[in-house]
Amino acid sequence: MLSLFKFLILGAISFTSVNAECKVIPGSAGWPSSADWDALNQTLGGQLIKPTPPGAVCHSDQPTYNNATCAVIAQQWSNYTFHADNPVSTDWDNTNNDTCLPDPAQPCSSMGYPVYVVNATTPEHVAMGVNFAAANNIRLIVKATGHDYLGRSASPNSLSIWTHNMRGINFHGTFQPQGCNYSIPTTAVTAAAGHNLLDLYAATDSYNSTIVGGLEATVGIGGYLTGGGHSPLSSAYGIAADNILELSVITPSGSMLTVNECQNTDLFYAFRGGGGGTFGIMTNVTLKTYPTPPVSLLSLQLTMSSATDDIWDMIAYILTQYPYLSNKTITAYPEIGTSSSGNATTIYFTADFRSISPQVVPYLSAAMQPIISHIRSTWPAASLNYTTSSYPTFYSHFLATAYSAPPGYNFRLGSRLLDAPTLTGNLTALTRTVKSFCSQFGCGPLLLGGKGIWDAVPRGGSDAVNPAWRKTVVHFVTGAVWAANNATAKASAVAAMEQRVTYLRDLLPNSGSYLNEANQDEPDFQQAFWGTNYPKLAAIKKAYDPTDVFWCHPCVGNEGWQEVGDMLCRV
Repeated sequence: MLSLFKFLILGAISFTSVNAECKVIPGSAGWPSSADWDALNQTLGGQLIKPTPPGAVCHSDQPTYNNATCAVIAQQWSNYTFHADNPVSTDWDNTNNDTCLPDPAQPCSSMGYPVYVVNATTPEHVAMGVNFAAANNIRLIVKATGHDYLGRSASPNSLSIWTHNMRGINFHGTFQPQGCNYSIPTTAVTAAAGHNLLDLYAATDSYNSTIVGGLEATVGIGGYLTGGGHSPLSSAYGIAADNILELSVITPSGSMLTVNECQNTDLFYAFRGGGGGTFGIMTNVTLKTYPTPPVSLLSLQLTMSSATDDIWDMIAYILTQYPYLSNKTITAYPEIGTSSSGNATTIYFTADFRSISPQVVPYLSAAMQPIISHIRSTWPAASLNYTTSSYPTFYSHFLATAYSAPPGYNFRLGSRLLDAPTLTGNLTALTRTVKSFCSQFGCGPLLLGGKGIWDAVPRGGSDAVNPAWRKTVVHFVTGAVWAANNATAKASAVAAMEQRVTYLRDLLPNSGSYLNEANQDEPDFQQAFWGTNYPKLAAIKKAYDPTDVFWCHPCVGNEGWQEVGDMLCRV
């Protein structure tokens, strides 16, 4: 039976569910004693942290209050590295439920944060933390950098495995997966779970190579890869998860397994696109690398007054050209938004169109010229400017163009994957949808298709990457922001964002969304994120984690639990 304390927290849910099993929380029966936590810390060699919220230094009622330090923390709140280097901080305030911001005018408590953190530097540390959580029925989470739009790297009343300080990178001229009697004739790189994309780009560049990775320097490789991972190189080389050759993982039972095409092949399938924080914890990974290509950019800037619908006709036209560009392995990460000056409002479309063709700028310019000429002749009122540039390596291109929008506020994403027929079929419907989707908050119609994704043949036969990716041309993204600790503002912003995504969902109902950049409350997320892969993934989850040591939302196999206040209870 639940204690009276738990009963009060559960509140208005049915009497039947009050008898449900819940993960233990501080103060409830079963929560480990201080002596138990001390024993764990000794076993870990002193690697257990009892954290305080980093924003607590700004609150006079908190033990760590320090006005001088508060100024520093407040300044660093918009710095990704700050959040990655802190054991419990995350990039988006809503991940911790605004419970302790570096603002004295806001409330502060530790309720949005883990109670303890294992500062893992070895796989053994990870296994000890997993075993302790399993033995004591404690909610378990994993944090690397805290760059998780879906909020899976934070939760109250939990034990967190912090993999940020697991380090080590090794380059391979060829690679032989453990347990296989053959070598794979490719260069490869093995990296520990604590590294981010920038680390791998720098390391592989010294070997004139690169990985398939994204454009955000501080993204941790664990969540990026297990969620799939798109890249400017995807049109040629596939989704990042398609390029995983081997993983070392800690399972829910605390076992250390090598996962590749020759052993533990079911987990090899699941970890490559099935999502993080649910099948186990990746401690290192080996990725296929490629000779670093030269990269050319055509940076396009388009603006037009919002007083006319011509701007949406023009933007819809550009999207109809995405399949043509994808077939030429050209990618782009455009942004559509508004800018105001006095009483005038303009809509802008900006994008760096990229090519890795050996012909670099001439190839890209030739591909883009018919589109540019059509825009100029059809919409002469539009302001159109473009420049071209080139970089000798992918790393030099990355350093010049990496995404740099700051963290440190309440933010949620919504997205949808669209295929070529949707973009080239009904132009009227496309124009109407793009206007509805983009006109309020703005959006990003990311050009990410190409033969590398469509025709990918991952090692071992297949992986768990959303099947919708294999037809995708555009990954359409939008978002919502709202003021801290303002439930009304949050509800309004999220509802508006979800309505915008509905327009795209209606345009292509049987498609899906990219797991790492999506709405955490995506309806029917099982289909949206994994499609026909979901039943297989759910079976693998059940086989390796029958008691649900790992749980997150929205994640594979989470249907048996629900969050009730700050507790996690069986349905």
